[in-house]
Amino acid sequence: MKKVLYVTTVSRTINAFLVPHIEMLLANGYKVDCACSIDKPLDKKLQAKGVRVFEVPFSRNPLGLGNIKAFNKLIDIQSINEYDVIHVHTPIAGIYGRLLRFKFPRLKTIYTAHGYHFLKGGSKLGWMLYYPIEKFMASLTNVTININKEDYEITKNKLNPEKCYLMSGVGLDLNKYKKLSDEEIENKKEELDLKEEDFVVLNIAEVNKNKNHIQLIKAMELLKDRYHNIKVLCVGDGKLLEHIKKEISKSGLEENIKLLGYREDINELINVSDIGILMSHREGLPRNLMEFMACGRKVIATNIRGCRDVVCNESVGSLVEVGDYINTAKEIEKYYILNDRSFEVSEEINKYNVRNIVSEIKDIYGEVYGDISYEKIFSYM
Repeated sequence: MKKVLYVTTVSRTINAFLVPHIEMLLANGYKVDCACSIDKPLDKKLQAKGVRVFEVPFSRNPLGLGNIKAFNKLIDIQSINEYDVIHVHTPIAGIYGRLLRFKFPRLKTIYTAHGYHFLKGGSKLGWMLYYPIEKFMASLTNVTININKEDYEITKNKLNPEKCYLMSGVGLDLNKYKKLSDEEIENKKEELDLKEEDFVVLNIAEVNKNKNHIQLIKAMELLKDRYHNIKVLCVGDGKLLEHIKKEISKSGLEENIKLLGYREDINELINVSDIGILMSHREGLPRNLMEFMACGRKVIATNIRGCRDVVCNESVGSLVEVGDYINTAKEIEKYYILNDRSFEVSEEINKYNVRNIVSEIKDIYGEVYGDISYEKIFSYM
């Protein structure tokens, strides 16, 4: 039996993105465990299928002393369990997980890069700090999986691991995104204290510096006096939540922007919305944009790596430059005035379907480890 260890910096990454991937491997006869800093209990479905989770005290600082302890813990875990494959996600886990190759040279390593910290047009500091690290780590990597075109080109042309692949993200379970009836939408709007005539802009993003809520706030400052019924809903929590609350209050936007915190009713909220918006400085391949796409809602996003992959034409939405709150306001106004905010869900969304993604992962494992026999088992979906 082949044994795989999934390593991420925090457990919420596994719960949010990787459960179907692990279930696919389990269904095909693998033994899979996880190692991470446990900020959320491991998904109950995985626990019920015998997946163990090992606490590894990763620090978000690449050079933090806590990561030395984390690396020693990974050595202990590998020494005891003798995994054949280690599949690492997120930058910090990606570094220390692949460093195991020094002590265990026969260990196979797969790295899914969720978005490099260096990118075209990015800061010099990002290139100076992170590019040399990734260049060195590529020498310890059997397979790198990228989720956007720009990262893939950097991997293929500059980093040169043994193998590299481009995939359309980590996958979206399209069964979770359904159109609600008019009555259900009306009831949801009432629950959220929205009026029938309100034009709803939905932002789904952790509240941190990278997600750039300030650009949205500044755009709404320009619109609030002319369009009283444009309302913004922000879904997500994060360390800047209190700061963003103060900025909203300072701008006199308490009636225009509502912070909903962490939510699990994403399909319902998208159905209530008219358009989606994402103002990030940096993304890998944003799944929240795919979620709007799956529900037939147009989006406004910043013109950055990853967002450009999803918002590839005007039928999906429009792009604005990072920091350009004036044009952001104009785009919101355009969709509001033209009533141009939804589209028919096309076959284009299927490339993000989690069924297709796990099938690609299966093929990658099969190609790299050619002695593995696979069946297409989707009973876990």
